[in-house]
Amino acid sequence: MVKVLIVGGTGPVGQTLSKLFLSSQTPFLIGSRNPISINNENDNVASQSTSNWIHMDLTKNEGINKSIDDDVDTILYLASLPQATTNDGQPIDITLTKNLLNSIQKKNIKHLVYLSIVGVDKMPFSYYKGKLECERLIKESGIPYTILRATQFHSLVEDFANYLLNYPMDIVSKVAKIQPIQVEAVAMELAKIVKEPPLNSTYDIGGRKIYTMKEIADSLLEARPEKESTVNMPIIGEILNGFAEGYNTCDNISLNSNTWEEYLANKYPK
Repeated sequence: MVKVLIVGGTGPVGQTLSKLFLSSQTPFLIGSRNPISINNENDNVASQSTSNWIHMDLTKNEGINKSIDDDVDTILYLASLPQATTNDGQPIDITLTKNLLNSIQKKNIKHLVYLSIVGVDKMPFSYYKGKLECERLIKESGIPYTILRATQFHSLVEDFANYLLNYPMDIVSKVAKIQPIQVEAVAMELAKIVKEPPLNSTYDIGGRKIYTMKEIADSLLEARPEKESTVNMPIIGEILNGFAEGYNTCDNISLNSNTWEEYLANKYPK
């Protein structure tokens, strides 16, 4: 029976995909460096997914050939190490991608699905430049592919807002734009992609609404016990200018995603 291999399937997106695949009875494997953790005895999804887990370490080029048997014809490539670099300062995601592609060149892979980020071709982050290079490697590999670029997850947007709010004075930009999306919405889109023919192209998906960082920070403070106010930060530098231009946002909205307000209401019920 044909299987889907989720490379890097122990993160939030991979865990959500596991739930979707178990529900739809889609055969799948999870390849990752670390085993799936079961937080409690009632975690049925994690328990079932554990039997589908195989060791696979793209950083050391280990376990890849064993992971990709003749039954695997679709790969969902989610693995990423945002903070890690090689000895020469190159984003390690490039190494992961090269190792994966080298291992599957002679395999019967009919569809390689890669999760990327909206704005990788315009935002001047080192990590984004690495993701863009990974996209290029996939496109030139000759393997049929679809690349999905998603906007930032709600939790990441909250972490970024908290980072800004940790300064002595809460200074955030009222023109920098951000478009949070629900993890589940991205997982649903990926689950749909694997059932369709490869596009051999890239497309974007974003959250239901575009906000300014000041709106994000103010609503976060309102949702939490503290009732502080924020001060506008002027746009300085190439990175902030990219946020102001909305390079990290897109027009293709996921109707499956909840809004930022709904995310806050679920996390901080009153």
